[in-house]
Amino acid sequence: MPNYSYLIKPASSACNLKCKYCFYHDVASHREVRSYGNMQEITQDNIINKTLDVEDNAFISYAFQGGEPTLAGLDFFIQFTDKVNKHKKQNQKTTYPN
Repeated sequence: MPNYSYLIKPASSACNLKCKYCFYHDVASHREVRSYGNMQEITQDNIINKTLDVEDNAFISYAFQGGEPTLAGLDFFIQFTDKVNKHKKQNQKTTYPN
């Protein structure tokens, strides 16, 4: 079974915690546009469509990071997982971090 792993950043530089281990705050402060906000639905749809366009029997793993992903809100993750489950092929297996 082929394995695919995707790391997704749903909230662009939105976090203001300034954790010492995090480089996003510093990087974002040097950008012309500091934050693009949360991922737009059209971008979410494009990511899902492209990541599911693999073998029928693939194992697909999604993880979220950067800019404190929970700032995207619970509705974002519910919508994302619902769309993946709706559009994945019958034999594709998907997983998300706990």
